[in-house]
Amino acid sequence: MNSEESIPSTKVLPKPTISRKEAVNRLWRLGILHWKLDPNQLGIYKQIDSSKHKTHVISASRRMGKTFMLTLMANEKCLQKPNSVVKFVAPEGKMIKRDIRLIMREIYKDCPQDIRPKFNSQDNIYYFNNGSELQLAGSDNGNADSLRGGTSVLCIVDEAGFSNDLDYLIKSILLPTTLTTKGKIILASTPPREPGHEFATIAQDAEHKGTLIKRTVYDNPRITLEDLESIIAEYPGGKDDIQFKREYECVFLVSEKDAVVPEFTQELENEIVREWERPPFYDGYLGMDIGFKDLTAGILAYWDFRNGVLVIEDIFSLHGSSMTTDKLASVIKETEAITWKDPATQTTREPYLRVSDNNLILINDLYRLHGLKVLPTQKDNFEAALNNVRLWLQQKKIIINPRCKDLILHLRNATWNKARTQFSRSTTFGHFDFVAALIYLVRNVNTRRNPYPPGYDFRELHKDDYFFRDNNENKDKSFKEHIK
Repeated sequence: MNSEESIPSTKVLPKPTISRKEAVNRLWRLGILHWKLDPNQLGIYKQIDSSKHKTHVISASRRMGKTFMLTLMANEKCLQKPNSVVKFVAPEGKMIKRDIRLIMREIYKDCPQDIRPKFNSQDNIYYFNNGSELQLAGSDNGNADSLRGGTSVLCIVDEAGFSNDLDYLIKSILLPTTLTTKGKIILASTPPREPGHEFATIAQDAEHKGTLIKRTVYDNPRITLEDLESIIAEYPGGKDDIQFKREYECVFLVSEKDAVVPEFTQELENEIVREWERPPFYDGYLGMDIGFKDLTAGILAYWDFRNGVLVIEDIFSLHGSSMTTDKLASVIKETEAITWKDPATQTTREPYLRVSDNNLILINDLYRLHGLKVLPTQKDNFEAALNNVRLWLQQKKIIINPRCKDLILHLRNATWNKARTQFSRSTTFGHFDFVAALIYLVRNVNTRRNPYPPGYDFRELHKDDYFFRDNNENKDKSFKEHIK
């Protein structure tokens, strides 16, 4: 054999090349469309695709191309999984014709004609040649009920912060369709105008768990600095304008003029929501706002006399039909036992005062049937009592344990009705009853009562009436320095 013939060739064969049109054609037939996304959108896509969570929450600024991304994901799933169903919900049915179908045309402009889905305007469904369906519906006027039943591999709610009855939409319509398919649910929106909207709670809960996908205008690669300056200029308050913060920085804010407790800012919340070491002597309090139609809210707190702060340790609540006198008494005793049990004696310390609004029949039954003494609060000068709570918060005289999440959410989101005569009603937070319970509690705290026994923290020297502080730091000091 010739020595040259025994040596393998080192020549690199040229890679076959295809045109962009052919590449696009192949990608469509494989159901791969995410190459159409910009880097920001692609990052969200990959985060959802690799996640093991069932529900994904996206808080996104305006002009991010959120609807385009969601619509593309819906089409991709239909193409990749033959005979599957994807359900897509917009806030209003008219958005399907006005927005969604226009975006579909943009996505389909390079789709091969033989695999392009056909839209049926009567049932608002895109039918794919592989048997898949992309079902569209608005959440207004009960239209979302048309999506009930069957199974789905993906459910998308676009602008979820503006959808009617979001909790019902998710739990009663969409979620049951994913049980056997292990399909995912995606909720995406800018923050809603109404702070009590269900999406605000869902997004805040996701943020607390570390699962919220948040994208502001500053993450948008298609927005230039010049574009951003132009947007900011449209808002009277500039970057500090509440509408700019909500629409472009994805901040869940309550307008100061509408807020019941405007002092409860994020900065204040960061300072006063924390753990607090309980002193050896304190006066315990229970404040309640009783409700049968609304929430029954209870707050357990104590007055730290030495530090001059009201420390809120725990809360409880009862909803609607579950609220009975027997149930309330049981919850009060159980929560007090958990919160105020003496570790040495294993007995529950009786609170100094229990107070609630003026449901005299219920108060009487709590004492007569269950031995629970509850004082009916005064309810006159409600605005003055509320202002006192606001001052205590501003002065950081209230400390809230982080586990009191519902109280924190009520303080953060409580707003007035249009006439400013009472708290507004929220589909998520009800009548903000924890704020009312806090008002009743604060107006009945006896800040002047000293719970410490006489002579506490002092030790007798001789038979004379001289005492000195029993403090290790003073042990080496002279006798005269100890005399008081």
